[in-house]
Amino acid sequence: MLSIIIPTLNEEKYLPLLLEAIRKQDFDGDLETIIADAGSEDQTLEIAKTFGCRVAPGGLPAKGRNEGAKIAQGDTFLFLDADNIYLPPDFLKSLLEDFGKRNLKVATFP
Repeated sequence: MLSIIIPTLNEEKYLPLLLEAIRKQDFDGDLETIIADAGSEDQTLEIAKTFGCRVAPGGLPAKGRNEGAKIAQGDTFLFLDADNIYLPPDFLKSLLEDFGKRNLKVATFP
């Protein structure tokens, strides 16, 4: 399973765009999306729940990533920022294929 972990704080502007991009992925594997929230006072949490995300208390940014990872059930973690709103439709599929082909355990990209 792929666990996508997104630290947030008042991300109502960008979060729905990112979650919709995740929803539209050409990816047939199991995945979960975790929102690690640092105390949003806008509609961030409601948006996350509407998209079926798991929500955890978090912080920005490293604390949020770590708190999300603690509850993640996947064997591969992908950490995204809420403003990473453009994901090509094959992003997840290509990412995991590349991990497998190159036997990667960790990767970073701009």
